[in-house]
Amino acid sequence: YSLVHGLRAMRPRYNFAGRALPFLAMVGMGSWGLSQFLKTPTRLKDEQRRRKQQGREKFDLQLEHERLQAQLKHEAEHYENVRVPGPRPEGRRPTD
Repeated sequence: YSLVHGLRAMRPRYNFAGRALPFLAMVGMGSWGLSQFLKTPTRLKDEQRRRKQQGREKFDLQLEHERLQAQLKHEAEHYENVRVPGPRPEGRRPTD
C-alpha cells in the first residue's frame, strides 16, 4: 500500500491545461468539422440550382400560351379515334 501510495504522490497532478484544454479543443474541432460536413450537400444543391437558372430564359405567359395553343391545334388535327381491344361482352349488339 505504501509503495502504490508513494507512486501516486510522485505522479504530477494535471491541472486545467492538462485535462480540460485537450477536451475542449476536440469538442471545438468536432463541432467545426460536423458543421462543414453538413454544409456540403446544401452548398452543392445551391450551385446546381444557380447553374440551372443561368441558362434559363425568363418565363413569358404569352409565349407559353401560344406554344400550348399550337400543340393543341396539332393534336386536334391529327386525332384518330382508335378502338381499344378487349373482350366483347355476351349479348352485345353493334351500333353501326
